[in-house]
Amino acid sequence: MKEEKSNCIFCKIIEGKAPVSIVYEDDKVLVFPTTSPVNKGHMLIVPKKHASYLAGLDEEIVLHVIKIARKVTEAIRKSKYKCEGINWFLADGESAGQEVFHFHFHVYPRFESDGFGFKYDKVKNFTHPERSELDSVAEEIKAKLKC
Repeated sequence: MKEEKSNCIFCKIIEGKAPVSIVYEDDKVLVFPTTSPVNKGHMLIVPKKHASYLAGLDEEIVLHVIKIARKVTEAIRKSKYKCEGINWFLADGESAGQEVFHFHFHVYPRFESDGFGFKYDKVKNFTHPERSELDSVAEEIKAKLKC
């Protein structure tokens, strides 16, 4: 699903048409706490340029998002929201859990007992593929990789 800029809540926030509690802002990104946090201190890093998915952003913006995520991670660790770990999370597409179709990057504090996590049935879904299958997957992705 692709969200049009006119209906995008993050674009409205960036344009000053929706409330936000700004943590950081520059010419490329806006950082603010999400209204649906995993734990207190859960931040979103949102590029000011509307792009539904990662592939719609210039490499410079993506690298900037990661640079700011590192700084936000440090700030969370120094804040009163002490944590046992920090997750970085990107949901790129509806099947990956993306709910707002304006690229955004999550940085959130974690605790062993916070009850949050990925649900995965290791018995049902886990296999050890043969090397030939791994080679085939690697070759397919390599053929499409543009570095």
